[in-house]
Amino acid sequence: MTDPDETLFLIASKDCIVELLRSGEAFQLVRVVDFIENAFKTVKIVSRSVVDDSIILDNIKWLRRKRKNYARYSNLVADFNTSYDWYMVFECSRVTLKDILARDDMSPLPARHVRAIMHQLVDAVVSLHRRSMMHLDVCPATIEIVDPTTVKERVYTDQRRFVERIILRCAQIRLVFYGDAGVRTDRAAGTDQYRAPELVFGWTSKTRTDTFSVGCVFSELLTGHPMFPSCSQEDSYVLAKAHLFEAVLGDFPPDIVYRVSLTHNGLFDSSDELKGFYDLSLGLRESFKDLKTAEEEIEDDDAVDALRSLTMIAPADRVHLPDLLSFTYFTRFGAEDYT
Repeated sequence: MTDPDETLFLIASKDCIVELLRSGEAFQLVRVVDFIENAFKTVKIVSRSVVDDSIILDNIKWLRRKRKNYARYSNLVADFNTSYDWYMVFECSRVTLKDILARDDMSPLPARHVRAIMHQLVDAVVSLHRRSMMHLDVCPATIEIVDPTTVKERVYTDQRRFVERIILRCAQIRLVFYGDAGVRTDRAAGTDQYRAPELVFGWTSKTRTDTFSVGCVFSELLTGHPMFPSCSQEDSYVLAKAHLFEAVLGDFPPDIVYRVSLTHNGLFDSSDELKGFYDLSLGLRESFKDLKTAEEEIEDDDAVDALRSLTMIAPADRVHLPDLLSFTYFTRFGAEDYT
């Protein structure tokens, strides 16, 4: 694969400036500023020596297909190749769900927007799975807000008074997806706080890996903050994630304890209890004081049922994603729209 300096030269020669966003075993993701069009672009570079051309071309063909209904993805605007790499050029996201949730005056979102965003997100991810593709990085940063325009809305509170809040004028989203070529075999796939247990423990990723990440996004939509604190800088990352999973999601099932112990010896003691809590950093240990389960934090029982079905520790116990929208939380209010 072209090294970062060669990549910089190749794209910079076309009047662009490059920022390396992510680098895997078989791909690089860079953001460029196109001075000719005066626009940001995202470029995915896939190694032809690692990933077969047929897989890359299949990705490109699929990404160029016209999308209908909710299942929309990043817009592929160009592709080209050299002897070593394929280059796929996408429009760059302007405003993402991460940006919206970071605003104190907008989070958490209205319940109708939570349902509308989840409908679209589930449809988009299920559409990938039907094509035998996986996203493996579903998180607020990969959910683009199509129209970030905001408006003010007056709502009646539990304190029996009207207050103004800022909301999105339209809750229409686009899933940021650059194809799965070069990603499915990447050990560092995913974003820390939305990464499924099987990614953390190094097992094979399947469609229910995305299901877990969708659940983490759902939790953040409901509460206004991530389901798990960040622990990407921990010396013992797997140990840290295991403790976080247990604190928020409950005890590990016996079969999962056994499976984890096969690949991470010493994580559990002879009583199947997690070890090494005091090996975590002081800052992370302090964050455990504020951790809550879904039942403790979310008052809506229907929302809790849906969230629990998405975020079971054992992949086989998670809901089949297309079935999620039949849960009471999504059906009790009737048809959804984007407003």
